[in-house]
Amino acid sequence: MKSVRVWFSKTGPARYISHLDLTRCMGRALKLSRLPVWYTEGFNPHIYMTFAMPLSLGVSGLRECMDIRLTEDTDLAQAAQILDAQLPEDISVLEIFEPELGFDAVAYAEYEISLDSEEPEALADILEELMAQDAVIVMKHGKKGDKEFDIKPHFTLLDKQAGHGLLKIKLRASCSQAGSVNPSLLLEALKSYKNLEPYAEITRSRLLTKDFFDMK
Repeated sequence: MKSVRVWFSKTGPARYISHLDLTRCMGRALKLSRLPVWYTEGFNPHIYMTFAMPLSLGVSGLRECMDIRLTEDTDLAQAAQILDAQLPEDISVLEIFEPELGFDAVAYAEYEISLDSEEPEALADILEELMAQDAVIVMKHGKKGDKEFDIKPHFTLLDKQAGHGLLKIKLRASCSQAGSVNPSLLLEALKSYKNLEPYAEITRSRLLTKDFFDMK
């Protein structure tokens, strides 16, 4: 038995399905694929699957991953094609290979955010001004209630491009098993500090290690 890592994308309407539904979808696809996957033991056996940093509802993912275990030697390139054929259109298997790092190696994620705006250049200046502050405090919602949270140490603006009616930004955010920061908190900051509520589409493009290398 060996562990393998399934890299996949989750875009389009699929970004609105919950992580629980994604897990069910992947489990069903693995059963239909008839790949030699390992089932957990005990009273209620199920396919072993673990995901790295589940996506927030409504966020697209260009390169997400989950680990499974195979009980037989398998051509992994062929396995990727077989599994992909059992998934809905907006969830696609990119590749499967043996992992080099554990999920605890993930420290950051990069996001691409598209913001609708009649004046994208002005919005870009406002955003840069906001992130230049010593602290950017928003209300973070959690299981134990709401609390004030400073997003400044957790967000890095990497790039911004203003076009016709659209501002596209690239953002790096803290993302680890110890705790992740949702990029939607930047939208909360725009609302509370600048009274702006632009429509936004958020896409997670990749997962990174603490040294900013791609997760493998």
